[in-house]
Amino acid sequence: PLLTPSEESLLLTFYCSKIPLLIGPHATLPRCRRDAKVAASASLLFRRFYLSNSVMVHDPKTMLVAAAFLASKVEDAMLDVRYLEMGTKEMNAHVPVNEILEAEVKLLKGVDFDLLMFHPYKMVLSYTEDLRTYLKSEKGRGLVTQAGNTGGSNGNGEGDGGVVVVAGEDLRPMHDGARRIVDDAIVSDIPLMYGPGEVGLAALMVANEESCAAPAGDGGDGSNSSAPKSPEIDMVGYIRSRFLDSNESEVKVDVEMMGAVIARVTRLCQFLRELKEGKHGCGNHHVDMERLKGVHKKLKKCRAWGPIPAEKEGKKKKKKRKAEEEKNGDEEGAN
Repeated sequence: PLLTPSEESLLLTFYCSKIPLLIGPHATLPRCRRDAKVAASASLLFRRFYLSNSVMVHDPKTMLVAAAFLASKVEDAMLDVRYLEMGTKEMNAHVPVNEILEAEVKLLKGVDFDLLMFHPYKMVLSYTEDLRTYLKSEKGRGLVTQAGNTGGSNGNGEGDGGVVVVAGEDLRPMHDGARRIVDDAIVSDIPLMYGPGEVGLAALMVANEESCAAPAGDGGDGSNSSAPKSPEIDMVGYIRSRFLDSNESEVKVDVEMMGAVIARVTRLCQFLRELKEGKHGCGNHHVDMERLKGVHKKLKKCRAWGPIPAEKEGKKKKKKRKAEEEKNGDEEGAN
C-alpha cells in the first residue's frame, strides 16, 4: 500500500526539523555552521520541492542535504559539499557526495528554478528597531501599558503621568523570544502560507505576551534567566497608529484593509503558539516517534528509490530460480 498524505506529511515534518542540525548556527558539525537564514532557505526549498513531489519517489534524506547545499549557494555562504557529507555522518545518516550532487539537480527542477526567498529574521530586527524609535514618540508612549523592569536598562524609569519610557535593552527579551519562535516557524508549513513580514510581526506579538506573562527572573523561554522582562506593548495599537499615520507616510491606508491585516496576523499568532505542540508541520516538538517508525517501515515497501528490501529481493530470487527450474525441466523433456 502507498503512503497516505498524513503519513507523507509526518515524514516531511521529521526530516525538515533535521535541517538546522545539518546547516545553520546550531549545526552538529562546526564547519557547517552558517547564518540562520541559510537553514531557513534550505527548509523552504525542501518544503517547496515536496509540494509537487512525493517521498515515495525521491529520498527525503538525500533531498534535505541537497537543499542545504543549494541554500548555501543562494545565500552566499558557500561550503564544500564534502563537509555536508561529513555532517550527515555526524548525524548517523550518511549521504555520499555523488548522491547530493544528483539530488541538487532534481531539487532545482522540482522548485522550477525559483530561488527567490525571504525570511522573517530581518523583519523581527526591523520591527524591533522601529518599535524602539516609535515608542519614544508622543503617540508611541501611550502604547506601553506596563513595564517588566521599572528602572529601564540605562536608569530611566517612568515618565510623566506614569508612562513607561522604553530605553536601552528593554526590547531585547522580546526580540530574542521572537527569534526563537521564528526558529520553529521556518521548519513548519507557516512560511508557505504567510509572508515574512506577517510571521515576523506575529512572532514579536507572541514573544511580548510570553515575556510579560513569564514569572520574575524568567527570560520568557522557560529558562531561569536574569534578563529583565520586556515592557508590555499594545502591538495591535502599534499597527493601527503606525501604519494609519497618513500625515507621516503621506499615503492614506484603507481602514477595512488594515482590519483584515490585523485579523490575519492575530490568527497567525495562534498558529505560532501551537508550534510548541508539534502542530502545523513543526518537528521540533512532540513528534510521534512510534508512528514515525511505522511509516518508515511502510515506506520501505512502496518507495521507488534506495536498495531493494530483503523480502522483495528474496521473492525475486525465488521467482528466478523457479523460472530456471521450469526451463531446465522443459529442456530435459524435449531431449
